[in-house]
Amino acid sequence: MREKRSKRYRYWLLVKPDMVHPTGGIKQMHRLSEALGQLGREATLIQNKAEFHPGWFESSVNTISETEWLRRTNLSPERDIVVMPETYNGEFLTFSPELPKIIFNQNGAYSFGIPDSKKMHRPAGLIELYQHTDIKHILCVSEHDHALISEGFQAGKQRVSVIRNAIEVELFKPKQAKKKQVCYMPRKNPRDALITIAMLEHCEWFEQWSVVPIEKKSQEQVAQIMQESLIFLSFGHPEGFGLPVAEAMACGCSVIGYSGLGGRELYQLGQSHGTAQEIAVGDYLGFVRAAQRVNDNLKTNPKQLFQQLVNCSKDIRDRYNQTSLLNSIKEALIKIENHL
Repeated sequence: MREKRSKRYRYWLLVKPDMVHPTGGIKQMHRLSEALGQLGREATLIQNKAEFHPGWFESSVNTISETEWLRRTNLSPERDIVVMPETYNGEFLTFSPELPKIIFNQNGAYSFGIPDSKKMHRPAGLIELYQHTDIKHILCVSEHDHALISEGFQAGKQRVSVIRNAIEVELFKPKQAKKKQVCYMPRKNPRDALITIAMLEHCEWFEQWSVVPIEKKSQEQVAQIMQESLIFLSFGHPEGFGLPVAEAMACGCSVIGYSGLGGRELYQLGQSHGTAQEIAVGDYLGFVRAAQRVNDNLKTNPKQLFQQLVNCSKDIRDRYNQTSLLNSIKEALIKIENHL
């Protein structure tokens, strides 16, 4: 199929409310908007306030307030397309109903509602929404979620495309010598993190190790901590992809933890290099045993361990970068725009 070039489509990405605290999904909406611009489309974020920026990462995208956008009189279903996150499922058909919609689903498990929330979308109704003709396409960020949405939600494989997330490869890369240091992000499943860290700190073999939580840090600070750390513990579950896991691998960390299902492809890549160990949710002892295996490898064959980490970093950075992101979006746009 050839890409249509007779008109310049405008993409409007709904990103609200304005959130200051680090959320990977927000950053990826910015990256999608930037990529659309690089591919010759107009792309604008619809926010609560046009001047808002999260502040914890760099981006330069077009923005407009929701109030101003709703006052526009030049929107057309032949040219304008609204992109909505999976968590806005109650608005898929009611927000500007005259315009075609694309769902950018960054976490299949959130499709029915945030797991910690008491609100849940009726499963049968949600599946029917994903099959609705007003939903022109669904973008997701992992092979797991592609299967979930295309088969489980019965949205159809031709209506679902995987967008390959991009790591900032110039920032997230191996750098200096590693410390006996474990890092982790306590934002998701903090209870599991507290239990696991306490168990590690009571191990005799762990006495020379240190633990660094990553929270309220800039991207540059996150990269520096990961570059210094030998182990990254992942407690994110469920995950649409698990970008921190990819970033940690890119920084040369041995990764231990939950794949969140969406990150299973990352763990499979890491396992092929001997640098990732997936842990079943709630298996605290599994974390401890896996970390001890890394410690044992560091003692018996450190040269081999560090070479494996470098090899995994290269593989991750070759697979998840800006070029692969742009190529995956370009393929999706061909499917979308040829059926509008």
